[in-house]
Amino acid sequence: MELSANNKNILKNLQKYPELSQTEQANLAGMSRTSYWRHVKDMEDAGFIINRSIELDAHKIGLKIRANCVISLNNHSKESRNHFENHIQQMDNVLECYATSGGKDYILSVVARDIDDYYDIMSTSILDHATISSAHTSFCMKKIKSTHQLPL
Repeated sequence: MELSANNKNILKNLQKYPELSQTEQANLAGMSRTSYWRHVKDMEDAGFIINRSIELDAHKIGLKIRANCVISLNNHSKESRNHFENHIQQMDNVLECYATSGGKDYILSVVARDIDDYYDIMSTSILDHATISSAHTSFCMKKIKSTHQLPL
């Protein structure tokens, strides 16, 4: 499926105004509600729309630490990578995990209540894992920009 101009417009509006009702979104797109719904459903089925979710303010719910943790594995076998990746999938405090290039293997985005909580997460769930050789952490001090809106 290729994105038409109408589909791109729908996606832009869904990203920019997620709180609007389906009828309001259809009006923004200049479509009937039925036609709009059909376009959205087609894009969901094609995988352009992955999910619809609510973003919470981590700080307000008590997760005051956000850190980027760069991980090196002790070996790079497929089994070792799968073992690590499956482990990370189970960790609620890890929001994102990316395989990387350039000398390190993965970068994690981790949230924690405070520095003691982060230490516990690191010492019991990350550094003790059999596949991990080293981990280096950078703490996020101030949010400058945070978006999930993709340019279309």
